[in-house]
Amino acid sequence: MKEITSRNNPETLLAASLLTKKGRVEAGLFTAEGEKLFREATKPENIRKIDRIYLSASAKDRYLPLVTESLGRAFVDSDRTVVFSDAAFRKITSENSPQGVITVLKSIDFSKKYIKIDKKDLSDLEGRRILALAGVRDPGNLGAVVRSAVAFGFTDVFLTDDCVEVTNPKTVRAAMGGIFSLGFHVVSDFASFIIAAREAGRRVFAAELREGALPIGSVGLSPFDVVVIGNEGHGVPAFLSSLSDASVYIPISPASESLNAAVAASLFLWEQSKAGN
Repeated sequence: MKEITSRNNPETLLAASLLTKKGRVEAGLFTAEGEKLFREATKPENIRKIDRIYLSASAKDRYLPLVTESLGRAFVDSDRTVVFSDAAFRKITSENSPQGVITVLKSIDFSKKYIKIDKKDLSDLEGRRILALAGVRDPGNLGAVVRSAVAFGFTDVFLTDDCVEVTNPKTVRAAMGGIFSLGFHVVSDFASFIIAAREAGRRVFAAELREGALPIGSVGLSPFDVVVIGNEGHGVPAFLSSLSDASVYIPISPASESLNAAVAASLFLWEQSKAGN
C-alpha cells in the first residue's frame, strides 16, 4: 500500500482542509478521529456513511486488520484507504496525541437542512424526543449536549443555523460517538420550528432566567416537550422566547451567576427523562 509523505499531495491537501469549516463544506466531508469513533462508524448501520479511512504509517499494522474485517478487502485495496507517513499524518489531525486512525464521513448523512419547518415536517417525529438549541457556538458544549441527549433517550436535535457545526472536530470528539445516535436538523427560520412544534401538540419552553420564568419543577416537563437551550453568553433570543409556551429556569445558589449551557441542557434532559421512566 502506497504511503503518502508529501504535504502537497492532493489527498493530504483534502485531508488537511477538513480541519476547517470551509473545507468541510466544500468537500461535504468531515473527520472522526481515534479508535472509538472508528468502531462506531463501522457498525453495520453506519458503514454507508464512511467515505474513506486515513491511517498513520506507525499505526497501519494495528488498524488494517480492523479495516479489513469491518469494511472488506476491496475497501482496503481501493484508494479509499490511505496511509500517511507519521509526519504527514500530523498535518491532518486535530489531536495532540493521535491514535493513527481517522474516519472520513459524509456530512450529508448527519444533518438535514431546512429553510422553514411546518407541522407536516414534524409528523415523522411523533413519539420521538426532541431538544432544541439556539446559537450554541462552543463546539465542546455542543458535543457534551449531544452526549447527554443520547444518555437520556433523546432522538433528535433541532439547531439554529448559527450554531457551531455538528461536524466540527471538537464537537465530534466531545460527543463521544453520540453523533451516530441522533438525528440533527438545522433550521434557518427557527421561529417556524417552534410554531410547528406547538401546532403538533408539543409544549415549547425557553430555558432562561427572566421575569415571569417558572422554576423547572413547577411545569411538569414531559419527555415530549421541547426545551430551547440558548447561546452560552446571550441565552435564548427574545423573539424565540416570545413564541414559546413559557420560560423555565433551574434554581441555583445566589453564589453562582449561571450554569454552563451543556450542564443546563443536561439537567433539563434528565428532568424530562424522569417523566418517561
